[in-house]
Amino acid sequence: MKVISFINMKGGVGKTTSTVEIGALLAKEHDKKVLIIDIDPQTNSTLSLISLEKWEELKDSSTIADVLGMNKGMSSREEEYDINNAIVRNVGGVNNLDLIPSHLELTFLDLDLVSVPARESVLKNKLEGLATEYDYILIDCPPNLTLAPQNALIISDYIIVPVVPEIFPSIGLPLLVNRVHKWKRSFRECNVEFLGVVFTKVDGRYSMHSQQMDALRRKDVIDCFSTVIPQNADLGKAAASNQPATMTHPYCNGVESYRTLVKEILRKINS
Repeated sequence: MKVISFINMKGGVGKTTSTVEIGALLAKEHDKKVLIIDIDPQTNSTLSLISLEKWEELKDSSTIADVLGMNKGMSSREEEYDINNAIVRNVGGVNNLDLIPSHLELTFLDLDLVSVPARESVLKNKLEGLATEYDYILIDCPPNLTLAPQNALIISDYIIVPVVPEIFPSIGLPLLVNRVHKWKRSFRECNVEFLGVVFTKVDGRYSMHSQQMDALRRKDVIDCFSTVIPQNADLGKAAASNQPATMTHPYCNGVESYRTLVKEILRKINS
């Protein structure tokens, strides 16, 4: 089982779209068993794959908040929470694509778990029982390095960083790299590596995009994937149907690019 976290210190960079489309393609076209864990309190990955009504049914007992032990009902439970109770199977119309939904309460995770021993490893301990069930776990992280993404990184093998090739989303990349390396020195059991930057929302009409991609590749802060993801309206439309664009627009430019990216990811992991 490989665990990949998707993170950037800047929001709006295609992090959720990348998590969802890569997960869907791994399951649908590469016959992999995939679990997406949404630890971003904005719940974007969650609502890209299940309806708001379904999330309303689950939010009190079957989300990542329950897995991490912070949901309000947990205080009255004597037994340890079973992570399988939070897994929604075959989401977005994709067989073998499962989801642990997010919860708005994750905003307060640092406060709720302030007195919990080894609080950075809560998710790691819960996931140990799933090691033989999935080929890939993909984690959609919030745009920070607070306790939720720390729980993700400590169990991750790799980090993928979606970046829009503009000035402001790009300048945070060295900060992210430095903070992750500093954090790894504090937690020796964490062996996560940067798999690469994926450029998203690329518009070939803007010379600035090409210039920023060239500049980041020259800086060699971390590897950049050869495949870039174009600005594509169909990728955004899919979320309204609670399905990946892989299902709703399987041959649009955006999905074709993610299809190529998945092959590149698999080559890098297996090399």
